Amino acid sequence: MTHSKHKKPIAKLTLAIIVSMLGQNLWACNKPEVSDKYEVVDCLYEGLAGVKKDGKFGFIDEVGTVIIPLQFDGAWPFVEGLAIVKKGGKWGFIDKNGAVLIPFQYNYAWPFSEGLAGVEKDGKWGFIDKTGKTVVPFEYNSAMSFSEGLAGVEKDDKWGFIDKTGGLIIPFQYDYVQLFNEGLAKAQKDGQWITITKPET
Repeated sequence: MTHSKHKKPIAKLTLAIIVSMLGQNLWACNKPEVSDKYEVVDCLYEGLAGVKKDGKFGFIDEVGTVIIPLQFDGAWPFVEGLAIVKKGGKWGFIDKNGAVLIPFQYNYAWPFSEGLAGVEKDGKWGFIDKTGKTVVPFEYNSAMSFSEGLAGVEKDDKWGFIDKTGGLIIPFQYDYVQLFNEGLAKAQKDGQWITITKPET
């Protein structure tokens, strides 16, 4: 998924967030043993694998049984019990029974991480919980997922980090940032990459 206004940063974010959220080697994954029935067969995540046929996406289990019928225009793997799926040009979230828990209303969305998901609506990013309630207001031009309690967010072409209440923890001063890992994160400033340390709380 890309955001036209911030195409390059979002393209970078996609791989970083997929690797972080799914937590497994993208080059070696466990796939259901199915025939050439599908155009695309994804890796198994949380017991289900996304599949595509005739332009529609659904989910099968490890033996190939269809658990969620192929009805969506796009789909991401299950993370924290929910999957992002697309219908009617918008993204929403379903559970493992295929029930729509968060309606199709977002232009873009990230998988849930630490109980919150970054979503974009009307050109701005915010964060919702698993009931669909807005936890962090929609006021950012771009956003990453939460990692170790902090999420990178962008305003006026500068990145900083917020906590889960939306409080600004690291000011907007970087050209680009990466997810925190073991208390450290890479950040770019004035063309140079540096390592920043997570503030003590």
